[in-house]
Amino acid sequence: MEVIRIAWRNLWRNKRRTLITVASVFFAIWFALIMRSFQLGSYILMVNNIVHAYSGYFQVHAKGYWGDQVLNNAFVFTPELEQKLNAPKGSTGYTVRLESFALASYGMQTKGVMVNGIDPEAENGLTSLRKKMVKGTYLEPADEGVLVSQRLAGYLRLVIGDTLVIIGQGYHGASAAGVFPVRGIVRFPSPDLDSRLIYLSLPAARNLFSAESMVTSIAFNVSDPKLYKEAAASLRKQLDPAVYEVMTWDEMMPDIVQQIRADSASGLIMLGILYMIVGFGIFGTMLMMLNERTREFGMMIAIGMHKSQLMLVLVTETLFLGLLGIVSGLAAAIPPIYYFYIHPIPLTGKLAESTEQMGFEALMPTAWEPSYFIAQSSVVLVIILAVMLLPVMRIRRLKVMNAMRH
Repeated sequence: MEVIRIAWRNLWRNKRRTLITVASVFFAIWFALIMRSFQLGSYILMVNNIVHAYSGYFQVHAKGYWGDQVLNNAFVFTPELEQKLNAPKGSTGYTVRLESFALASYGMQTKGVMVNGIDPEAENGLTSLRKKMVKGTYLEPADEGVLVSQRLAGYLRLVIGDTLVIIGQGYHGASAAGVFPVRGIVRFPSPDLDSRLIYLSLPAARNLFSAESMVTSIAFNVSDPKLYKEAAASLRKQLDPAVYEVMTWDEMMPDIVQQIRADSASGLIMLGILYMIVGFGIFGTMLMMLNERTREFGMMIAIGMHKSQLMLVLVTETLFLGLLGIVSGLAAAIPPIYYFYIHPIPLTGKLAESTEQMGFEALMPTAWEPSYFIAQSSVVLVIILAVMLLPVMRIRRLKVMNAMRH
C-alpha cells in the first residue's frame, strides 16, 4: 500500500507531464475504438443484408446443386427430411424454395427473371419480405398471384392487378407457362436482386414447373449469428452427404468474405500505425521524466531506498498512467459507440447511391461487442507494459554519485 501511495503522489507532482501521458493513451483508445467499431459495424451490416435479403445463414441443397443451379438438380421434400430439419441447435426456422430462371413478359416488354416459389410466412420469417412491400398485398400460402421486384416492375411497366406471363422450362424438360396477376411490388436494396426477382407461392411454382413436392434449396435462420457454423455442422451430421450438401453463407459467397478480410487488414494496419505513434509518445514522455528525476532517484537510493523498491514505484506510476488513459478512453468512447449502434448514421448523396448499388443499406452503424473493447484495451496495456522496461533498466544501471551530480 505504501508503494501505491507514493506512486500516486508522484504522478501529481508534475500534473502537466501526467496529463500529457494520460491524454496520449486516452486518444489512442478513443480513436481506436471509434474507428474499429464503425469498421466492424459495417461488416455486421453487410452480412446481415446478405443473410436477410435472400441467402439465410446456411442452406441445404441437393448434392452438386450449388455448382449447377438448374431445376433438374432439385430434390424431394420428404416428411423424413422435414423431421431432421428441426434438429439443428440454434436454428430458429427455415424456408423452402423452388427456384428457376424464366422469361417474364407484359405487353411488348420481356425480360429474364429468377422465379422463386416460397412459403410466404416462412420466407417472411427469414427475409422480412412483407416489410419490403411498397405496393399491393402480400401472398397467401396457396396464392395464384405474384410479387414483382420494383425495378423489374418498372422495366415491364407493371402495376398492381396487371397480368404477368411467365414462360420457361419445367422439371426434366417439361414446358412451363403461366399467367399470374400481380399482387404486390417489393423493393430490394440490391439493384441486381431488385431488377430480376419474382415470388410465387410454393404450390403455384410447383404447378408452373411440373415439380410436385420438389424444392431447390432450404434456407435457415439462427438465433445467434455467431453460432451459424455450429448449427450448420449439426445439421450436416444429420443428412446423407452423398445426397445433400449443407453450405454456410460464407461458403456460398467467398468473394464477400475476401472483401471483408482485405478491408479488415487495412484497418488493422491503420490501428498499428496509431499504436506505434502512441507507443513512441509514451516512451518519449517516460524518457523525459526519467531524465528530470535522475537526481531525485540518486538521493532516494542514497538515503536507503533499495533499487528494487524504486523500480516498483516507477512501474506502479507507469501502470497508473496507462490505466487512467484506458479507463477514461473507454468511458468517452462507449456512449457514442452505443448511440450509433442504436441510431446508425444515414448515408446521403452519391455515397448512399454507391452503397445501395452494391446491395447494402445506406447506413453507417457501429458494432456493440465486448470483444473489441477488451482487445483494444489489451493492446494499449501491452504497450504500457513494454514501456515499463525503460525505468527498470535505468534504475538497474543507475550510479548514485553520478545521479546526484546530474
